[in-house]
Formats: sequence, structure tokens, C-alpha cells
Amino acid sequence: MDFGRYDVASSQTKKMLPQEWTDELGNTLNEVYAEQLKDRQCFFDVYGEIYDREFVVIASMMHESDTTAAPISIFVSHDIVDDQKQYQKVLKNLVDLIGAIVDDVISSDNCEYNSNWTENQFKGDTFYYKITRENISLTLQAEAILLKGEKL
Repeated sequence: MDFGRYDVASSQTKKMLPQEWTDELGNTLNEVYAEQLKDRQCFFDVYGEIYDREFVVIASMMHESDTTAAPISIFVSHDIVDDQKQYQKVLKNLVDLIGAIVDDVISSDNCEYNSNWTENQFKGDTFYYKITRENISLTLQAEAILLKGEKL
């Protein structure tokens, strides 16, 4: 399963974002929004991939007692940046953008889900985002089962 905004061939290179980075982002979101998450009985699970042309970070607000329930998943995409200094700036801005989107989602009783990528200019960078009810964990489990079936 490809989570990015580009239509990619199955042969395109896909790597996971470093686990320590996604764990750190998840921990930060869970700490910053601890009170609101406690009221909703939720937690954040973060996932990320790097493709040839973009990287994607997904922050899913999962229900604590039923991780199969439909979460609120925020997908954020940015084109690949070659310059290391620029890349660090983009990652920082990406975290800030996710926080701004989470602020909107948590403060609203009627979150608007949009499965289409929306362009957003944020602190001088162009990001794309969408908000869905996709359960990334279940999607990944289904993909693993399908891949296992193909190998049999």
C-alpha cells in the first residue's frame, strides 16, 4: 500500500521513516494533547514512508480500547528535499503543521474528512495533507497478509 499523493508503480523505492523519528513525533503528540486525548480515550500512532519523490507522515488518533475502530488519520506529504539543512527545516515545519491540524480537529466536534490531497503553504514550505478515517494499522496488516499469500 502506498500512502503518498503520487501514483506510483509497485517498483518505486519505498522506505520507512526512521522508527525513532516517528516514535518521537508520536510521543510529542501524545504528551502535548494528553488532556484532550484522555477525554476522548485516544492516543496517537505515527507512521511514515519515504518515496522517490516525496515523504509522507501519518498521525492517527486511535481509540484506546478498540484499535480497530475508525481513527482520525492526518496524512501530510512533502516533496523530497536534497539539502540536509532544508530537510531539517521541513521536518520541523511538518511537526508544527501536524500540530496545527490536530488543534483544528480536536477543537471541532464536526471534523471534516477529505480524502483528497489539499495543498497548504506553511512557514514558506508547500505541504499537502488529507484527513481520513483510514485505519493505517489495519491497512498494513491486510497488506502483509496479501504479500504473504502471494509468496505461497
